[in-house]
Amino acid sequence: MTFGSTELTPYADRTLVGQRYAHCHPYQRDSEPDSYYRQASLRVPRPLPTVAIRLQDPRLRCERNLGWSIDWAVAFIIDLLEKKTSPDAAVGLKNIRLRAANLEREGHLRDLPYRIFNKLDETLFAGHLKNAVFLDIRSLGSEVSGSTHSQGWSLDRKVKRVSIILNGDVLQLTRSRDVIATLIHHMIHAYFLIACGPQDQKEVEYGRLSHGLHFGKIMMTIRKLSAVHGKPLTGLDFGHTLDQARHFYDECHNQQRRPYHRRRGKEKWYCSHCYSDVDGLSEGEIEEWYGGVCKPLLDLPESLHNSNVQIYNDRRHILEEIPRAQTTPSAASNEFIFGNKSVLVSASHVVNFSSIQRAFEKAGSRYLEIHEDVSKDTFERFLELLHTGTYGPDPKHLHAMGLKGPPVIKSPTGSEPYLMTDIRIFKMGAVMGFDELKGIAIDRMYRHGITHEDPVGLLKEIYDGGEPDGDLKQWARKFLTRTPTAVDGDWMGMGAPRTIAEPSNLAKLECDMLGYKARFYDLLQQSSALKYEVSKAKHELMANGLYAAPGRFGAMGVGIPRGVSPPMGLGYGMPVPALGMRPVMGLPWGTGEGAGGDYMGFGEFDEGRWMYE
Repeated sequence: MTFGSTELTPYADRTLVGQRYAHCHPYQRDSEPDSYYRQASLRVPRPLPTVAIRLQDPRLRCERNLGWSIDWAVAFIIDLLEKKTSPDAAVGLKNIRLRAANLEREGHLRDLPYRIFNKLDETLFAGHLKNAVFLDIRSLGSEVSGSTHSQGWSLDRKVKRVSIILNGDVLQLTRSRDVIATLIHHMIHAYFLIACGPQDQKEVEYGRLSHGLHFGKIMMTIRKLSAVHGKPLTGLDFGHTLDQARHFYDECHNQQRRPYHRRRGKEKWYCSHCYSDVDGLSEGEIEEWYGGVCKPLLDLPESLHNSNVQIYNDRRHILEEIPRAQTTPSAASNEFIFGNKSVLVSASHVVNFSSIQRAFEKAGSRYLEIHEDVSKDTFERFLELLHTGTYGPDPKHLHAMGLKGPPVIKSPTGSEPYLMTDIRIFKMGAVMGFDELKGIAIDRMYRHGITHEDPVGLLKEIYDGGEPDGDLKQWARKFLTRTPTAVDGDWMGMGAPRTIAEPSNLAKLECDMLGYKARFYDLLQQSSALKYEVSKAKHELMANGLYAAPGRFGAMGVGIPRGVSPPMGLGYGMPVPALGMRPVMGLPWGTGEGAGGDYMGFGEFDEGRWMYE
C-alpha cells in the first residue's frame, strides 16, 4: 500500500517509509532540544477518529460561505492569533506539533494530516473549516506540495466541498513538521474559499488561491507563532520548498523538473498552484500593506467586512453593489465610507486630486470617512466629479451667455439646483479639506450671470452651521451687492443691451412684493454672520449710490443714475404718484436723487433704518 492511497484502514507494517527516511535524514521530536534521543518506533495501529473519517467522505455536503471580503478575512485571523485575551494559539500549535511527532515516531505519518486537521482548524482558523473541506492524499509528482480546489472542482467529481489534495510522493519522505507546514499552507487557501466564497473564473486576481499579500500575511503570522514555543516551521512558505524530500525523490525517480514558465500556460483557475519556486514577498512589504488595507477594518463598520461593495456607475450615474472580487484590487483602490457603507473608487480617479490623496495619507489607510454634514446627493455629485471630471446639473447653457457672477436674482421658475449644488460641493471641500473641490465649485458659482433659484435658500445653505469659509463668504457679499448694468445684456428681452433701473440683489431680498422679505429677515435673526455681511453690503451699496432704505409702505428704493428712467410702456402697471415712482415689472423701484439723499420723500436718510442691530 503506497502513501498516496486513499484507503485509511489500519495497517501494521510501515517500516519501508521509516527506514528509507531514517537512513537519509536522522530526526528528533518536533519542538524539543537537539539532544533528544530517538526512541524506537512502536508501530501500533490506531483507528482514525470519526472527525478524521469525515474529511474524506465525498458525499458530505457543506456549502459554507462566510460572505467576507478577503481583506477582512485576513484581519479577522490576524486579530484572532495576536489578541492577548484569546486562548494562546502558540501553545495550541506547540501541542499539535508534539502530537504529530509522536504519531510519526509510532509510524502513523501517512495518517497525520487527517489526525491533526481539525485541531489546526480550531487553533488557527477559529473552526471555520470543519466539515467544509474534503482532504485527500494522491500522487502528484515532485513539483507541488499539493493543490487546493474551489467548491465543486475537486479531482473527485463527487466532491462538492473545498478540496485539499496533498502530494503523497513528497510527503512520504518528510518529517512531521513538514507535513504540518504543508497542510497549513493549503488550509490557508481553503480558508479564503470558505470565508470569501467559491472562486469564479474572472475572479482569479482577487487572491483566494494565489500566494500574494493576503496569503503571505497569514502564513508569516503562523510561522512566527510556531517559533514561540519551539523551532519555527521553516517549511511553511510561499512555495513550500521541501528541498531535501524533493531532491531525494528526484534522485530516486530520475525526474527532471520542468521550467516554471512552461507550467504557467497549463494552470487552472479553480485550484492553487503550489510549486516550489513561487516568488515570495518581503515582510516589510506585507506589513506596510496590512497596516493600510486590513488592520483599519477592525475599527470600521461591519458593513465593510462584506464580500460586496458599492461602486459609482458613471454611465447610469448611480451607486450599485457588486462583488469585491470583480472590482479594482484593494492595493490599487480607495474606499470612501458614507454612513455605514463603503464606496470603492479606483486610485486612478483620485490621482489628480492631491488634497484627497493627502487626506488618505493622513488617515493612514485606504479608507476615508465622509463628514456627517455631507448629504447623499452631494456625495454622489462628488463621485461623479471623480469619475467624469464634472458634476451635475450641467450649467453650460447658463455659462454660454457670457455673463459674470455672482448672478442677478430673477423670478423663481423651478430651476434646477445649479448654485445650490455648487455651494454644497464647496462646503464638502471645506469640511473635508479637499481644496480642489472648493476651487471647482467657487469657479462655477462665479460663472453664473443670473439665477432663478430661491436666493434665501442659497444664503441659508451658505450660513447654515456658522461662519462660512472665507471664499464662500466673499461670494455671498458680492451676491448681495450684485446690481445689473448694461453689460448684463438683454435681461428683459428688449433687444439691444441698455442701462436699466433694476435694483441690487439685496434690495430684492428686502422687497415685500417679491415674497423674500419675511424669510430673509428671519434668516438674519438666526445668523449673526449673515447679519454682519448684510451690513457691509449696505455700506458698499450706499457708497455707490445704489441703496435706499425701505419705505413705510413696504416699497423699496434703489439709487438710479441721474438722467436715467426705468423702461416704460411695458404694461407692468400704472404710475404711483403718491410715492413719486414708476412701477417696473409691477414693483415700485425708487427714483431717488443719489446716495444719502431723500430717496422716497421721508427726509434725510437715517442710517439706523437699515442697520440690523
